[in-house]
Order: sequence, then C-alpha cells, then structure tokens
Amino acid sequence: MPISIKEDLLLADPLVWTPTGYSIIRKFQITGLAEYSPTLRPIMAAAATDSITGFTIPAIGTPHPDRPEAVVRQVQTICNGADCFDALCRYEWELLPSAYLKSFSGNLEQARHHYDINNILATVTYTPAGGVAQTQVADLTPLQLRATLSFHFLQTLDPEPSTVAYAGSVNSTTWRGFPPRTWLCLPIEGSTVDGVWYRNIYRFAYNAHSWDQYVVFRNVDHTIPPDIAASMVTDGSVTSGNGWGRFQIYPAVDFSTVFSFIT
Repeated sequence: MPISIKEDLLLADPLVWTPTGYSIIRKFQITGLAEYSPTLRPIMAAAATDSITGFTIPAIGTPHPDRPEAVVRQVQTICNGADCFDALCRYEWELLPSAYLKSFSGNLEQARHHYDINNILATVTYTPAGGVAQTQVADLTPLQLRATLSFHFLQTLDPEPSTVAYAGSVNSTTWRGFPPRTWLCLPIEGSTVDGVWYRNIYRFAYNAHSWDQYVVFRNVDHTIPPDIAASMVTDGSVTSGNGWGRFQIYPAVDFSTVFSFIT
C-alpha cells in the first residue's frame, strides 16, 4: 500500500518559548503502514517517505525549511489507528545565542550650542548709527545625534544587582572607541522563567558632548557675555573658567571591566 504524508498546516500554537530559546512543532499524518507489524509501525512512521512526492519525515538534526538555524531535536509518533500515525517533529533554536545580539537606534534632536562646526564662537555684532558696537553670543540649534545601543544576552546573571549598581553611570574611560563620559548606562532589563536563565538587555545612551552639564553666567536678558563664551572649553581638558563651569552629575565606572562580556 503506498505511503502518504500530509502536513497539518493549521496546528494550533506550534511555537513555544523555552528558557533557552524557541521551539516549533511540525505535525505530519502518515497512512499506508498497515503492511508492517503493529510494533514496527511507529518506527516506520518516524522515518516514512511519501510514495508519490518523495517527502521524508524530517530526521533528528534536519534544518527547518524556513529557519535553517532551527534543527529537529525530537520526533514523536502517535498512533491514531491501525493505518494512521501522527509524527510530531520539534525544531529548536536559540533566539539569543552565546554571542550577543546588538541593536542600534537613534534620532536627531535640537540642541543649543554657541560654536559652529569648526568650534568657532558664533557671535553677532551690531553698531547703531552713531553708537557703540555691541556683540552678543548667538544661540545655534543644530540637530544632534541621540542614540541608544542595545545588547541582548542569554545569561545566568540576575540583572537586578547590576542595574542597581550601574544604571545611571557613565563610562570612565574610552569605551568601544568613544571618549569617556559619552555613554550612559540605562536600566538593565531581564526576564526569566526558571530563575536560572535570564534574557538580559543592556542599553546605553550616547551623547557626543558628554553627559556632563555646563553652567554659564548670563546677563539679565539671558545673553552670555562674549568673553565668557570665548573662554569655554568643551573638550573636557578644562572644567571651569571665569563665568562658567562643567559639572559631572553621573558617577563614572569602567564599562570595560563591569561589562567585560560586551566586546
């Protein structure tokens, strides 16, 4: 009797989340096994080949046709009658591999600065008729990158102590090629279903001008005296001057040490 295999494409909830990844079930119905003995039929069902199409029940280690990174880990056969068996093939793959998955998102936001692209102070001078020239510092509002870098890990590390210890801190040294104090650690997110494996997400926000804050003396009309603006140093080599100061408002830690698994 010819063997026939039909896949159940309407299988309810074939995708299952597990502590270490995802698994998906494919269900096949096999008929045409009556010529085999009752004890042999389940074995033949697990390795059956369709007599017309040549399709064979996927064996252990066979990749999924749509997700080649998922392979068959288990084949189970269920008897539904003397000549009808179901074969359940369970494919598994890790959503989060041992190496991290990285994602990057960013947008442009307006920021107020007093220097142009060449770090030249932006000033305007006005000389009224018969009067004295007056110079003011201009407020430039360029679009500035605000970016978030995310790393997704499957770990046995509970994220709670780390997020309490490091969320709201900045990098004290050069990290991933960027200057100190330009990356801010955001709260670390994690979830677990067994208390052993955690799906942790580490996020860091980028600020090209550092996460320090500048305080500048302003006149009663909110303008900045030109001599003060001209003396400001924005590269971090000097942190204060006449009429201005740079303040560190976030604690700094060595990201290369505390997040050594992020390379």
